[in-house]
Amino acid sequence: MSVRDASSSRRKRSATLADVAEVAGVSASTASRALNGRGELAEATRAAVLEAAAQLDFRPSAVARSLRTRTTFTVGFVVPDVASPFYAAALKGAQGALEESGYRVMLMDSEQQAAGEVAALRTLLDHQVDGLLVATTGLSARRFAEVTRGSETPCVFFDSVIARSGVGSVALDNDPGIRLLVGHLVEHGHDRIAILAGSLAETSGIERLRAFRKAMRRHGVPATGQYERRCRWSVEGAIPATHELLDLPSPPTAVVASSAELALGCLAACRERRLSLPDDLALVCFDDPYFGDLLEPPLTAVGYEPREVGRAAATLLVEAIKDGDGPYRAVTVPVELVRRRSCGCPG
Repeated sequence: MSVRDASSSRRKRSATLADVAEVAGVSASTASRALNGRGELAEATRAAVLEAAAQLDFRPSAVARSLRTRTTFTVGFVVPDVASPFYAAALKGAQGALEESGYRVMLMDSEQQAAGEVAALRTLLDHQVDGLLVATTGLSARRFAEVTRGSETPCVFFDSVIARSGVGSVALDNDPGIRLLVGHLVEHGHDRIAILAGSLAETSGIERLRAFRKAMRRHGVPATGQYERRCRWSVEGAIPATHELLDLPSPPTAVVASSAELALGCLAACRERRLSLPDDLALVCFDDPYFGDLLEPPLTAVGYEPREVGRAAATLLVEAIKDGDGPYRAVTVPVELVRRRSCGCPG
């Protein structure tokens, strides 16, 4: 039977490995070895199998492969907010690295809730994913262990981590980043500097607030609790927090936003009051979103490549899946100051 005749006769159903073997004139086991690149085969045999597979548009069954290898070739990806520019970009980076290694992504949104994160983890483990990439909402190590008990599925945390858990982590360089922002505002002459700190359930929020306090002390600027506001990592959470700061008897002259969403919330609150940035209030941000230079005024920020965060985390996870009992690995992503007009810098 010619390849053309075989292809025509099977148009109404998907080609199988047996079909490929029949057309190539080899056994099914030989066809499997040729397609998977395993075993010693003559080049002519391998070429015949590959040609038959191409002509038949043969697509290996993911279910069959999973049963054979006891893997699903899927990775769970859990984030607090899929709408966040940071997490969206990190997903793209992770997805690219995972697809290069033959894995697909199952995305779950915990909605900034511990209960949502627990539900997401249980769902992914029930689907027998081969690994987990998690930006935690702040689960304790004990709670994470309870949820994943009995599972040997490797987990890499990114952005916010759970101490003594998982096989690795990828975190941003929070302390130097906040130090850059505070130092830059001090250079502009500010001494009443406030921070929108986000939630302190996650390590990113904790580390950025701690770094803010240290940076203020380092510059000899009084750091009082009245200039600190904690809120959800959202535009909606930052708006009332900003109004509270602006209603103080001695309101701040500058604000450090701990994320892009909090910076947008601060901007929204200022526009409600018809305040002009940076004349009435200077604003800087720990995040340089893709739209940062399109805002009015353009946003001064600490920048990094969020796709690299996801890619680095995915790379660690794939290595852990393949290597098994490797050592815990922690990666820190460097940041840099991007000067724009929201702080008072020239255009």
